[in-house]
Amino acid sequence: MSGKKRDRSRVTRRQVLATAGKGALAGTALLAGSSLWTRAARAAEEVNVLAFGGYEEPGMLEPFEQSTGIKVNLKIHDGSDEEMVALIASSPPGTFDIITPTSAYIPRAVQDGLLMELDPSDYALDDYFDLIAKWPPVWTDGKMYAIVNRFGYYGITYNHNKYSESDVSSYSVLWEERAKGRVALFDWFLPNMGCLSKYNGNATPYDLSDEQFGKLESTLMGLRPQVGLVGNTSQVIQAMAGGSYDLAIAGEWVQAGMYDDGLPFKALVPQEGGVTWDQAVCIAANTPRPDTARKFLQYVTGPEFQARLAVARTYYSMVPNKKAAAMLPQDKRELLNLADLDKFTDVFMANLSPRKDPANRGAWLDAWERFKNA
Repeated sequence: MSGKKRDRSRVTRRQVLATAGKGALAGTALLAGSSLWTRAARAAEEVNVLAFGGYEEPGMLEPFEQSTGIKVNLKIHDGSDEEMVALIASSPPGTFDIITPTSAYIPRAVQDGLLMELDPSDYALDDYFDLIAKWPPVWTDGKMYAIVNRFGYYGITYNHNKYSESDVSSYSVLWEERAKGRVALFDWFLPNMGCLSKYNGNATPYDLSDEQFGKLESTLMGLRPQVGLVGNTSQVIQAMAGGSYDLAIAGEWVQAGMYDDGLPFKALVPQEGGVTWDQAVCIAANTPRPDTARKFLQYVTGPEFQARLAVARTYYSMVPNKKAAAMLPQDKRELLNLADLDKFTDVFMANLSPRKDPANRGAWLDAWERFKNA
């Protein structure tokens, strides 16, 4: 193999053929067994990961590979969470050992038998904010199937040269005359409609009665004249950075990077509350490498990796591991609402609701499509 010295001690094919009778059979069996063992060992020393952006950046995975000798075969996914989960279902075992979908998709994946049950004692959950360690979507019937290692919120991201913190203390700012045509939205129905549901006063924004959902549809359609852009992540960020838009239903994952680049954007959770986003790391039920996958999961839920991921160039994120938060420079902790860890859960997270896949998902999607096409 390229770059490696030839192993002079191994049995060659010519030597095996030169051996007669029983010795030949034994030698052949030995060689075959050795070959199978070598292939199995090589497979055990790698892990196939399907992840959203950030994992590919320099310094993210090299420490894991160097300390364990395990090679990470990484594929960055730029599609939807649904597509990511579907790839596990449709791919041969071992194609992807690890995936990182939004936790809202975990319950359905568990029901479909796609994810391996995890042993909580294998992971340093005591280092986590208790709220995230017990995050409801990753648990089913008291069993854990994923661990959140990256999260944040959707509220309002705003141009602070044009709006004060007081101005954006309520989602009602989105309907003001000066905001007409200056609002940008990401093309994803769950966070946008979830925040508007909170604006309507729904404490559990994704569990709505028919009457509450009808009101949400009206609220959504009423916002349409204010919205100048519905686009993907890069389109919205570039348009806001260029000065075309002043307001977005978004959070630190958009704002923090722009703020660090000297652009005049801040973000907050309005008084009505907001919804969370997250990525939860899980192991495919059909992986042939459970032990290797477990080691990878331990690494990406640990403080060193999470501290790097928090300030990834792709986008910033808050971290569930308190030790990771403590490792961040103070300016980054302030930017990511992690300056006071003792108040983080009781104060900051208190008005946020977990993003959830609603039971009437089709109706939500239809409403979103009507909104975009209006």
